[in-house]
Amino acid sequence: MCKVSVLVPVYNVRKYLAQCLDSLAAQTMDDIEFICIDDGSTDGSEKMLDEYAEKDRRFHVIHKANSGYGASMNVGLHAARGEYIGIVESDDYADAEMFDRLYQVASTHQAEVVRSNYWATTQQGSRFQEELKGHPYGKVFEPMADDPDLAMAMPNVWSAIYRRDFLEKHDLCFNETPGASFQDLSFAFLVITQAKRYVLVKDAYLHYRMDNAGSSTYSKAKVYCVIDEYDAMERYLLAHDGTREQYRWAAKVFALHCEITEGRLERRNVFPFWQRALERLQVAHVNGWFDHEMVEHPEKWIIGRIRNIQQRDFIRDGFLAHLRASRRVYLYGAGEVAKRLVELLRRHGISLSGVFVSQMEGNPTEIAGIAVCAWQSVSADCEHDAIVIAVTPSRLEVQQKIFFALEDVGYRNVIVLTEELRQALSSF
Repeated sequence: MCKVSVLVPVYNVRKYLAQCLDSLAAQTMDDIEFICIDDGSTDGSEKMLDEYAEKDRRFHVIHKANSGYGASMNVGLHAARGEYIGIVESDDYADAEMFDRLYQVASTHQAEVVRSNYWATTQQGSRFQEELKGHPYGKVFEPMADDPDLAMAMPNVWSAIYRRDFLEKHDLCFNETPGASFQDLSFAFLVITQAKRYVLVKDAYLHYRMDNAGSSTYSKAKVYCVIDEYDAMERYLLAHDGTREQYRWAAKVFALHCEITEGRLERRNVFPFWQRALERLQVAHVNGWFDHEMVEHPEKWIIGRIRNIQQRDFIRDGFLAHLRASRRVYLYGAGEVAKRLVELLRRHGISLSGVFVSQMEGNPTEIAGIAVCAWQSVSADCEHDAIVIAVTPSRLEVQQKIFFALEDVGYRNVIVLTEELRQALSSF
């Protein structure tokens, strides 16, 4: 037996894999093993894994036919020999002291689970993400008895270590559905329902990659995966004499992740998704488990969410139609908001004639090939050209100043980026 077995599920992620494996090879803990489960990769990831295993005896590679994230994780759980089990997904990477530090905390507290915060990582760098803010740090607690709201935090199974005999005793494993969407949800929730000795650490050690375009997080094809995870929760609770509170929290977690899923779906999939979700929530309501935000019936809650979607669509579509009807379209502002608007408008076939700023000093001369110029130097058609004030809604005073300055010289087609409009546009 070693101290920690780290499971690394791998599927066609060669672009990021070396950084992940190098971060494991650099771990300061000596008594550790890395179990890499190759889920039928075809991009060279499988060869890279074998190369690392040849150079470092701590790496063990399991090659198997493609069957999805959940199946890969369960293969890894079965192969693990460690006292504790950790997880590092193959497009992420770990600080060198990650497992040493987590294991020290686990040993000190005789913990079944030790969980930390994480680093949200992009090409621009890493930002500390305190997912566990508001929950008790540095002490042993029983989540369902002392802090059941922890179940509403994002699952993030890779920022923790789990005592292996605890997982085995409670028959805790991953839901084996195809692909790699949401299979951590039921696992993380059920761990919380069973754990008696849970410890949280404020520090962060795992760098979670936010800008991998190939990540399953962004897959819109797996519309109903969150429903599959809720079904897995219910099956487990039924087989293990789940309490009413556990069922109630399962329904709350499900409702939360339905909301999250909604934002990832194409519009044509939103209504079918909620129709399927409603079937589960109606059963939960009849059984007294669904009490989301004091809504009397799940139908009313879902209708409210669909109404909000329709309102956003109406605002967004009206905005785009108005710009298409204008002779020319300009943006006022050259910051990040303007850059995102340029990209969005191009996706919808709207060409921009220019970007306005108050003064050129300190501003770029172009954004994505569109010229930036001082607004006083442009002879626009004040009646028929549209100007969108591309400044974040939180800077209301700046928006007002620009709006009145444009109005004073005769512009009549000025659109302010309100919070409602921003939300409608961000829903794309």
